[in-house]
Amino acid sequence: MRDYIILFIKGFVIGIANAIPGVSGGTLAFILGIYEKLTNSIAIIPSIIFKPKQWISPMKILIPVGIGAAIAVVVFLNIIEILFTTYPIPTQIFFVGLILGSLPFVTKEVKGFGIKNLISFSFGALIMGAFIYFAMISDKESAIATYTGMSFSYAIKLFVSGILAAAAMVIPGISGSLLLLMLGEYRNISSFVKNIEIIPLAIVAIGIAIGIFFVTKIISIIIAKWREQLFSFVLALIVVSLLSIWPSMTSNLSIPMVVSSITSMCIGFLLAIGLEKL
Repeated sequence: MRDYIILFIKGFVIGIANAIPGVSGGTLAFILGIYEKLTNSIAIIPSIIFKPKQWISPMKILIPVGIGAAIAVVVFLNIIEILFTTYPIPTQIFFVGLILGSLPFVTKEVKGFGIKNLISFSFGALIMGAFIYFAMISDKESAIATYTGMSFSYAIKLFVSGILAAAAMVIPGISGSLLLLMLGEYRNISSFVKNIEIIPLAIVAIGIAIGIFFVTKIISIIIAKWREQLFSFVLALIVVSLLSIWPSMTSNLSIPMVVSSITSMCIGFLLAIGLEKL
């Protein structure tokens, strides 16, 4: 029972991350030490779909993590919106601390920076840098589509958005929520979740399921053959992703803001260390 409770808690944390633009659920899965278990459990499902007896092992991981993540998304959408609106800098700094506290977990998987690892790291930094650049130059407010009703073309967009967001959620360092924001669907999908609109949610869910199965299958193969290179690639994604999460501080900071931000970062850092030990 203790193991299931821990998996539920970790899924809950991953769900919170997936609800926040700029924060990667895949990164949090790495931080929590369950990334490989999740990708392997998901990747194996298509091959055992007609073998119910073999479902037990992956479902022991996927069910508690999935329930925790789903509850977190539903519960925290409103809370996160309030936190980012009312306390944007401490909230973002908290996640910076969370990621900084996770770096030792990822770096210990990279034994050294030989030519292969260096190439993988450089490639990851380039991809993450490009992702951040396009996120910065996109006019997010004008890109937000207003939902006026379901149509065939909009259903296709929701389906494709689900696939792309799922791929981003699985890959550490890339935020699925931020990608949805760039596609103009973050607020719409948030509204669907809050109001429990079954049809659009079902379309998005199908896209997410297909995206997750496809990407996790690829990642499970890469982990088996090029484990260290993958971790070098992920390390670059995580390090560079700090640029997208670090808050913009254009105005003079007050002393209470500085204190709350430092405290928030320390809490995030210590939380990451504590979660890794669960």
